[in-house]
Amino acid sequence: MKAILEFLRKNNRWAIALVILLLLIGGGIWKIQHNKIKDLKNKYQSEVKLRNALIDSVSYYQNELGEEVAEKLTLQTTVKNLEKMNDDLTASQQELLRRIKAADKENKVIAAALIEAEALIDSLMGDGWVVIHPEDSTIQFGDSTEFLLYDITIGNAFASTPKKDPTILFNYWRMPNKQFIKFDWGDKKDGYPVEFSVTNSSPYYKTYDINSYIIPEIQKDVLVPTGWQKVGLWFKKNGKIVGFVAGGVAIGAGGTYMLMK
Repeated sequence: MKAILEFLRKNNRWAIALVILLLLIGGGIWKIQHNKIKDLKNKYQSEVKLRNALIDSVSYYQNELGEEVAEKLTLQTTVKNLEKMNDDLTASQQELLRRIKAADKENKVIAAALIEAEALIDSLMGDGWVVIHPEDSTIQFGDSTEFLLYDITIGNAFASTPKKDPTILFNYWRMPNKQFIKFDWGDKKDGYPVEFSVTNSSPYYKTYDINSYIIPEIQKDVLVPTGWQKVGLWFKKNGKIVGFVAGGVAIGAGGTYMLMK
């Protein structure tokens, strides 16, 4: 390389300008190809994320508080793409899409979720307070715990009134529950897909299905970049300026060299 530069310096100063020009052109071509490869990679990664989210099912685990957490991948795409694949969506995903379209008339929706859950009591032993009222043949049951509060009256409980059938009256029935809902980043090897989870504080609540949507522009390397990613984003944002400055420096250096010869 040194011998080539020495040959160019002694024989043809215009060749140096040509080399500088070729280097600039080569750098530009490399930049264009690099961006194309990156765009293709991002497109492929987005398609993989969407495919995985479409076929994902709810997974369950317990958090450090002993609460059940239901988790499922989020659909990261546009509403138009969802409309195109409407026939491939599940009934719940189609309902989510309908609700998004209804709410997105002014293009303000950035995230949405449809949660299917129900209160479930597979067995219950009334071991709370009991009050017996012989005068009106009623028995009153009640309980007041953290997740279950009720007051039930059993009417005509005694045989003193055989012509009347027993009755049951729910004076009140409450099942307090707190839901903690969050979006998380998935594994790095999968391109940081977005995961949506629902946590119920009450053991009597069961989440059966989750379908969530988020605008595809939300990317981890943009929202929470590492140090090197911040440098890369800065160069991406200021690439043209850097290129113009570098090109100007190179051309200026080459021109100065030829004028001083």
